[in-house]
Amino acid sequence: MEFEFSAEQKRVNDICKTLALEKFAKRANTHDASGTTPIDNLKDLFEAGMLSLTISKDLGGGGSGLMGEDPLLYLLAVEQTARGCLSTAQCLHIHCHGAHMVDQECSPAQRKNMLGDVIENGALLNATGSEPGRTARGLYKLITTAKRVPNGYVLNGLKNYATLGAEAKYNVVFAGTEGADPIEGHICVAIPRGSDGLSVVDNSWSPLGMRAASSPTLKLDNCFVSDDYVVGTPGFYPKKRWQARFHLSFSAQYLGACESIFDALVDYLPKRGTAQDSYTQLRMGEIRAGTDSVRWLMYRAAWLWKQSDIQNAELFSMVAKHRAIENAVIVMDKAAQIAGSSAFMDGAPLNRIYRDLRIHTLHENLDKTAATIGRYHLGQEFDTTARL
Repeated sequence: MEFEFSAEQKRVNDICKTLALEKFAKRANTHDASGTTPIDNLKDLFEAGMLSLTISKDLGGGGSGLMGEDPLLYLLAVEQTARGCLSTAQCLHIHCHGAHMVDQECSPAQRKNMLGDVIENGALLNATGSEPGRTARGLYKLITTAKRVPNGYVLNGLKNYATLGAEAKYNVVFAGTEGADPIEGHICVAIPRGSDGLSVVDNSWSPLGMRAASSPTLKLDNCFVSDDYVVGTPGFYPKKRWQARFHLSFSAQYLGACESIFDALVDYLPKRGTAQDSYTQLRMGEIRAGTDSVRWLMYRAAWLWKQSDIQNAELFSMVAKHRAIENAVIVMDKAAQIAGSSAFMDGAPLNRIYRDLRIHTLHENLDKTAATIGRYHLGQEFDTTARL
């Protein structure tokens, strides 16, 4: 394993850290209060070249993504972005995964069309599989239907938790082909913004936290998508276990948010006059040790992806994600013990950070993640795409 950043990794890490602390953190409460997507932050990331990190170098991208040349590169961008604004980090995470999937699965013409738009104009992509009731039905038993017609598909249904749904130039969504097996008929399309039959359901995003990571419900009403915007071949997503390639970027978000809590405590506790208290020092040391342990698990998982050891990379990504969630909950509890209630008033940084992080850690299932790892080590069947 490599324990030092490459020159490019250090550059990306430092740029995103500076943006997060000097710009994103200062805007975070405004976006949280209004529930608006942080487009200004995403524009800053575009101008710094960060929206193209998971696009291959042949198109002018950074060559990152878990199937790319440098899996860690984009994770550093997500991690540092989360130090300033977790909602912005979620938007970056979603865009990076949508762009990476298009980069890896689409034809040269499709890649040039959609990803060239990202590089030149800052176009945003997403990737949305969620829909009402999917948790109970299973990951690939979709009720959003795709009917094959000449030169494309007609889609009908609802997709929820569509981060960047209202802002994306291309909404990358999943649907089930009518009459087909859920796996064999699982398709992915990139719906251009403004397509007939695609609409955003009003007032469909109003959570306790992550308010600025606007993830509304999308309605598909006889929405035609031409073959030019069909991503990959039917069934590629479940067969290649693409869902397992999202675990590690969640770890990066949780890690960065824990760093933001630590940053807030370093600033707040001396002002409170409790920096000399032995219990304050103990809790700060515990938070530091736990958070650093997550970082090195995540970095090792990224290294495994670079070795193309896919199954072990998937499993260790789940290890890193499990520890990241567990640590985030512990950090929130320990930090609250030493910060006190005054640190959580409206407008205080910890108020927003806690709401965002607690809601966001519920996006992934701690117990199911651990059970999947356990099944593997006991020689039982396991599924690294399992989430909820």
